[in-house]
Amino acid sequence: MRTLFFASLLLAACAGKSPPQVAADSPGGGQDCTTYCNIIQGACTGANGQYSSMDTCVASCSHFPMGTAADTSGDTLGCRIYHAMNAVTDPNTHCIHAGPSGGGVCGMPCDGFCSLVVAECPTQYPSAATCATDCAGYAPLPPYSAMVTSGDTLSCRIYHATAASTDPATHCPHTGLDGGGVCQ
Repeated sequence: MRTLFFASLLLAACAGKSPPQVAADSPGGGQDCTTYCNIIQGACTGANGQYSSMDTCVASCSHFPMGTAADTSGDTLGCRIYHAMNAVTDPNTHCIHAGPSGGGVCGMPCDGFCSLVVAECPTQYPSAATCATDCAGYAPLPPYSAMVTSGDTLSCRIYHATAASTDPATHCPHTGLDGGGVCQ
């Protein structure tokens, strides 16, 4: 993990990009929400953006299973950090894997969505089973990005699930079956 991190720093410097910011004293060798959010917010911007703000990222991240620093796949924070670090030099490939949907690499999109909404929006999703059943019916395209904020898709609902982590009263209704007038 450290070798990959230092390689990404070198590649970022050569490409003229800002390197990810990782606190040297981060618990778990940098495997925490602040580290993750600093990296992904710096590497994944514009069409590759995964969170609307640092606060939304940190609040959403708290619902991801920790995993290990060696994870390169699976619905874990460890996997998301690995792909966020790779996104520094290849955002088009790795941002979606590093983001809340997992992009099919760090979990399936419904896994990430359900881990967020079951915790943040219990009125819409009282259980993981309810969420999984409902999620299977949502249109899977377009692929998730923080720019998809409307339309009857899973991507719209994932965006509002991340936003619900800091403002549930406004955003939870948009995650449900009827989309709350936004994701419909």
